[in-house]
Amino acid sequence: MLAKALLKGNGKLESLLFKIPLIGEPLIRNRNRAAGNLAFKLPLLGGKRGRTIQEVRDGWKKFLKRAGITIRVTSEDLDSFKWEMDACPYGFCRPEDRGVCDAAMDLDRTYTRLLGGELRINETIPDGFSKCSYTTRLAR
Repeated sequence: MLAKALLKGNGKLESLLFKIPLIGEPLIRNRNRAAGNLAFKLPLLGGKRGRTIQEVRDGWKKFLKRAGITIRVTSEDLDSFKWEMDACPYGFCRPEDRGVCDAAMDLDRTYTRLLGGELRINETIPDGFSKCSYTTRLAR
């Protein structure tokens, strides 16, 4: 529960910072890229580069579990898997959250890249969908 409260609080902070003209979006994107790099390299949180999509998937799920986030894998093949979340852990759910949502996803993109994958966002709740859906592919 503490992890979820911290994520919601972080979402509120990112929403406020994102609104700062000229520097808000770059600040959030750089902050999240740095957080993804740091989390990957930290001994307790750290990830390990995967050689298969299963290793990338398992590393991703392990990272999210430590943050109190669970995902639903909906399909998988030899080089990709699709997954969903019914709610945003940061609380981004309105159309005006689109930009900050995408900037916050830079942490996920960075961590996934370090795991050996590429993250594509298919649908988001701020874009009017009932869930967020993603595709993670093995990096070439």
